[in-house]
Amino acid sequence: MSSTANTVYGGDEINAIVLDIGSFNIRIGYAGDDFPKVITSSYYGQLANGTKVFGEGINVSRKEPFEVKPIVEDSLIVDWDAAYELFAYYFQQLKIIDKEQPILITEPIWSTNEYRTKLIELIYEKFEFPGLYLAKVPSCVSFQQGRANCLVVDLGHESISVTPVVDGICLIKSSLKVPYAGKFLNSIIEDYITKEGIAVEPSVFIKSKTATTYPEEKEAKFELKDNVSNASDSFKQYQIARIWHEFKESMLEVPSQEAKKLLATTNSSSSDSTNTLSEFAKRSFELPTGQSITLGQERFEIAETLFDPSFYKFNNPSLQPPASNGEIPGIEFNTINEYRPVKRTRKNEEGPDGGDKKIEVRGVAQLVTQVISIIDIDLRASLANNIIVTGGTSLVTSLTERLYHELSNNNPGLKIRLHAVGNSLERINQSWIGGSVLSSLGTFHQMWVSEKEYKEEGAERILNQRFR
Repeated sequence: MSSTANTVYGGDEINAIVLDIGSFNIRIGYAGDDFPKVITSSYYGQLANGTKVFGEGINVSRKEPFEVKPIVEDSLIVDWDAAYELFAYYFQQLKIIDKEQPILITEPIWSTNEYRTKLIELIYEKFEFPGLYLAKVPSCVSFQQGRANCLVVDLGHESISVTPVVDGICLIKSSLKVPYAGKFLNSIIEDYITKEGIAVEPSVFIKSKTATTYPEEKEAKFELKDNVSNASDSFKQYQIARIWHEFKESMLEVPSQEAKKLLATTNSSSSDSTNTLSEFAKRSFELPTGQSITLGQERFEIAETLFDPSFYKFNNPSLQPPASNGEIPGIEFNTINEYRPVKRTRKNEEGPDGGDKKIEVRGVAQLVTQVISIIDIDLRASLANNIIVTGGTSLVTSLTERLYHELSNNNPGLKIRLHAVGNSLERINQSWIGGSVLSSLGTFHQMWVSEKEYKEEGAERILNQRFR
């Protein structure tokens, strides 16, 4: 660290900014706080004149053409101009003085050096922050839990990732990631509702409605507002996606081991056990049109795809993501161990998944088991005993219980212990909270990288050695 930077950040009173960029939400706040000050959508609206709209403004139905576009996809910024405007808008709302406060930004483990360089350039060229630090999301989660050695299972909006963290550092080459997460569940819900022929309209389109029940009344009774025809397809799709998200949160439940066996008898019409499960587990959901639908076994079947992504058969193939075994594009998956204690010289042992065994499509339990199987044998017991479950999709009812049983069965020689924060808001914001904890530590001041140091040392050295 340069002497200039040490002069600037020598005190503990520095109140840093923490920016957490996610596929579903972007979070902004102050280091040391328990929760972010701003939680806003990772999408933005754009009027015909080019004006951008952020936050709740994108949920307002307008007379003029209004497009909704993503700022972030797969936890990576895809619209840099919109990202800058969103950051600037909320920095101003929070009265952030960028000249006086360094900023910590979270990033996924699959971010490339090209992306990271562009992110740093955005911060230094568009703003005047004196210091910057890029922190990996799993590392932030480990700090939030106070566990330097752990296995972070992050069930987010667009992906599920499993990352070993050792001494606070992510073992990226031993990590896996699949797209079978929250958005995948949304696609299944959409496919199921569409297949049933149920009408779905955004709540902002509805002028009046009459309560009906499906399937007794197959046609919903509602009236649309006059300006609906002017709405763009992107606005309508975004609003409908919000319905699927609410449906997912209130209706889905991961089946237990016993219920999973009952689901296997779905195709047997004479199965009393299947009918019993369906009757026992019914739950209703009211669509914006006023039509209520009741699901029993179906809500278990949809949630089961987190563990077995091929369990649900899509009626509309375009909604189905490509098959993935978890290997991250651009990152060479480490079948030899990325981390190996210096003193250990004995031969690596084959893991519980059979070492080189290949699985076409992996669910969350298979991902965790595979990662455990390829990390160093001396780390397995420690990481298996410190598995942190985080992310919004992890809040699906009974998920952690099922994951525990699956992992215990798949890894009989290990003591499995899951750590999942009970407070739902805390779990959803866990990576931001971890960044808040990390950047507020008294010893963290030496980690900030100034623009001067970045330019003097060069991007490659800074990215590879300082931002780990």
